[in-house]
Amino acid sequence: MLIYSEAHSQQTKNPLIAKFLIEGGGEFGGDEILTVFFEDGDNQKMRAGQGGFLTLGGQFEFRETKNFMLRASIGIKYTTTAADNANIRLTRIPIHLMPYWVIKEDFRLGVGITSHQNVRLKGDGFVDDIDFKGTLGTRFEIGYKWVAVTYTILDYKSEMGQKISANSLGLSFSYVFSNK
Repeated sequence: MLIYSEAHSQQTKNPLIAKFLIEGGGEFGGDEILTVFFEDGDNQKMRAGQGGFLTLGGQFEFRETKNFMLRASIGIKYTTTAADNANIRLTRIPIHLMPYWVIKEDFRLGVGITSHQNVRLKGDGFVDDIDFKGTLGTRFEIGYKWVAVTYTILDYKSEMGQKISANSLGLSFSYVFSNK
C-alpha cells in the first residue's frame, strides 16, 4: 500500500509592518514667556511654542489598508537664548500619536494628538525657574516623502494656573528605516 501525502504551507504575512522612525525639525509660535535684554540694547523673545525637536518612534503600516498608517514618537524639544553669559532654556518632552491618510505613497495628511511633558524654563540665575504643565493638544501634518509642515494646538499651564498658548507652526524632516 502506497500512502501519498502532500504538504502545503502557506506563507502568512504579518498584517502589521512596524518600522523605526526618527524625526527632527523646528517650530515657531506661541505666547511670549520671556524677553531677554542684551547689553547692546537688543532683545530676544522666547515663545512657548518655539524650538527645535528630535523624536524617535515607530511607523506602523497595515497590509490590508494601504492608505492608512500610524506614527508614534517621543523626544525632546529645546529652545535657548542667544546670551553668551547665560544658559536660559525651555525644554519639554513631546509625545505624538498621529494617524495618517496616505495619498499615492508619497503624500500624507495627518491629524493626531500630542502632549508635552516636563515643560521647564531654566533661568540660569537670571530669572526664576518655572515648571509648566502640558495639556493634551492636536497636531496637524501635511507631508511629502520625508518633509512635512506641522501645526500644533497646545496649551501649557503655569504654576500659578495661567494658561499659555504653545501653538506652533513648523517644518519637520523624518526618516523611516526599512525593515526589508
